[in-house]
Amino acid sequence: MTTEQSAKAAKRREIVSDPNNLVCTCPSKTCEWKGRCMECVAIHRYCKDHLPMCLQHLIKDMIEALAAICELVVIEKGGTPAVYQGCVCERNPKSE
Repeated sequence: MTTEQSAKAAKRREIVSDPNNLVCTCPSKTCEWKGRCMECVAIHRYCKDHLPMCLQHLIKDMIEALAAICELVVIEKGGTPAVYQGCVCERNPKSE
């Protein structure tokens, strides 16, 4: 491992050792997986239909920068309506 890699690993360990960095940032108040980030990410990786909301801003910034290089404009799509989560839960209630 190089010195640079070692420094990055140390920084990452420092980041995850701070409980403030481990708080779920999902803006959805009704999400069944809010606060269970590993499960949420696993579901999104499996379904491959979109990114978790807490990660979308990372990709959005990169796409906007790339679009600007290509002289394109990014138009923001409206988010998934809140009623969707209720409908999903109603049609497929979680078993307790």
